[in-house]
Amino acid sequence: MHIEQKQMVNHTLDEKWLLIGTLLSNIGNSMIWPVSTLYMTGQLHQSFMTAGLVLMIGSMISVFGSFIGGQLFDHWQPYKALLVTIAIIFLAVASLIFWNGWPMFAILIWVANFGMGIELTLVNAYATTIRSEKTRVVFNNLYIVLNVGMVLGTLVVGYLFDYGFYLLMIISSFIYLLLWLVVFFKFNVSVDIPTVPVVRTDRHTNLTPKKLQLTPLLIAIGALLFITYLSYILWETVMAPHMKTLGMPTRNYADLWMINGITIILFQRVISNWANKHRYEVSILIGSVIFASSFFFLIFVRDFWQIVIVFELLTVGEMLQSPQVPAWVAQMTPQSVAGQAQGFVTMMISSGRVVGPLYSGFMMDRGWMRALFLSVFIMMILISGGLFMMTFKQNKKHT
Repeated sequence: MHIEQKQMVNHTLDEKWLLIGTLLSNIGNSMIWPVSTLYMTGQLHQSFMTAGLVLMIGSMISVFGSFIGGQLFDHWQPYKALLVTIAIIFLAVASLIFWNGWPMFAILIWVANFGMGIELTLVNAYATTIRSEKTRVVFNNLYIVLNVGMVLGTLVVGYLFDYGFYLLMIISSFIYLLLWLVVFFKFNVSVDIPTVPVVRTDRHTNLTPKKLQLTPLLIAIGALLFITYLSYILWETVMAPHMKTLGMPTRNYADLWMINGITIILFQRVISNWANKHRYEVSILIGSVIFASSFFFLIFVRDFWQIVIVFELLTVGEMLQSPQVPAWVAQMTPQSVAGQAQGFVTMMISSGRVVGPLYSGFMMDRGWMRALFLSVFIMMILISGGLFMMTFKQNKKHT
């Protein structure tokens, strides 16, 4: 019995199965969110404000799910938690095949949101346990696979949406079933904290902390995540109907995400290799400024080729920032609170998604598109500037 336990402790998750699971998860996820606003406003005849409210509540539920996911990883059994979570998502998505009217659509979307919040936290926490690669390399690989999944899912949406929403949910349900099988057979591994002193500990004690400490720097990173995803969700919610008002078909929206994903697949390695040679804050701050600037230029676009150029600018900023943030948080926090740390990351992402749909829906209903884009640009520049000053002072103090 003792020998079996020892073998289990040495058995860690193979990175390829983490990547395969992430791929399946994001294909299924990307078949739901790009069309949620379009489906609610078009086929269910709800206002943009109502659609934004549905997504806001869903993101609030996802925030709660992220918190639960962190606690489950650190204090329960991540393997069982992930199986149960994916089963919840599967049941919600499968139910949308049959019950996709109003308000059942919103209720089932919220159930899926809860599961997705837990799942993302658990997957990110699993990533911190992989020892075969550096943490930032693992998160870069996750980021690439995530976008491959997003491209595939969005392509399916773009070409099959007109054939019926239920068809998308059938395909998405099948994908989540595959994901559950992958987790069942490959994720039953040990995520125990090593007993040897190879992890960071609290500087004031010899004991490994069990509760995440929110330092000023961690709070500033959280604020940046919040405004980044408040901005990013505009592309997932209002851009599809906005492009329609500019006379562009739904297929152009799918093409946009395909171009985005191909760009990430082709150039993420080059960008991540550059980022890995610099401090985390260098890549993150440069990426944030580039990301923010895309919303300023979005004010002036009218044609599809212009939208493509602006989205490519956003993509470059995203590639510099997004995969580095969870790795930076993992680097600055002890392994004993890995679940809570990654839960904090996903909670801030989900919090941005809480405010984003409601804020954008309010602005869209009043026709204030330019003001919407300008406001998120200003907010992101201000927060990036604050984070820069904080890290500059901290690095100066250490030197």
